[in-house]
Amino acid sequence: MKALLGNEPIKAYLEKAIQTDSLHHTLLFSGMEGIGKSLYAKALARRLLDCCETRVQKELHPDLHILRPEGKSGLHPVEQIREMIAEIHKPPFEAPKKVFIFMDAERMQPVSANALLKTLEEPDLDSSILLLSSAPNEMLPTILSRAVHLAFQPLPKDAIAGYLQEKRTLSLEKAHLLARQSHGSLGAALRLLDDEREETARNLLFSALDGKRSPYTAIEEIEALFEDLEGIDFHRQVEWLLAAYLMRARDAELAREKGPSELLYYPLDIPSPLSLDQAHARVLRVRLALERNVRLSACLHLILA
Repeated sequence: MKALLGNEPIKAYLEKAIQTDSLHHTLLFSGMEGIGKSLYAKALARRLLDCCETRVQKELHPDLHILRPEGKSGLHPVEQIREMIAEIHKPPFEAPKKVFIFMDAERMQPVSANALLKTLEEPDLDSSILLLSSAPNEMLPTILSRAVHLAFQPLPKDAIAGYLQEKRTLSLEKAHLLARQSHGSLGAALRLLDDEREETARNLLFSALDGKRSPYTAIEEIEALFEDLEGIDFHRQVEWLLAAYLMRARDAELAREKGPSELLYYPLDIPSPLSLDQAHARVLRVRLALERNVRLSACLHLILA
């Protein structure tokens, strides 16, 4: 766990809880996408399972169970939750205990969350449950009340830049640019570096906001970029785009207030009238529309209209 980047207080808490055998049966790791929650969860799983790193990273250990949202909707199906509950009450296969990691735990429908609730109320002593979420406010309060909540903080930009320089041999300028645009998420910085789709979609959106491109053309091109995505991958990509839209609105307000240009996340070639309150209201409408399976093109019209 020592090699993990950032969030030292959480690292210290987990180390002490392991050493004193006082780790709570259910933990909630919350924080933005790409901040290190899954890395911490797997590092903790390795310690609890008392096994080598390879078996955990490749998810080959019989007592490690990782649950991910499934299907086009990108939700945890209730059948998956019920299978996990049945597995919890079985003895470990070879490790001292079993570890269950819920990726994107907020993407449980109420029926799935309620199925899990009784297990959290009457936990099995040889099982640990790790809930990972970038939106814990969307989880049932009854689930939240059964877990110890560890809130992961954005990583320092210098730490992200240093990692990119060391591991990806980037120039100082490129590393700091990606660190600034990642908003404290190493995962976001790596995505920007490795996948041009996110940057392309953002540039299309911004060009439409600035009046450099027809909104209809931008919407068609963004939809084409995302057409091969489904389920949780689609929802994540849209959320990253919405986050960039909100940061653009934040930059616009900062520019109107004559704030320091070095605090801008994205360059503003054209003054924007977009207010942060307006942007938040539009993003909320988009999220509601996506929950109702409205097409992405119609959703994007809500922020480019």
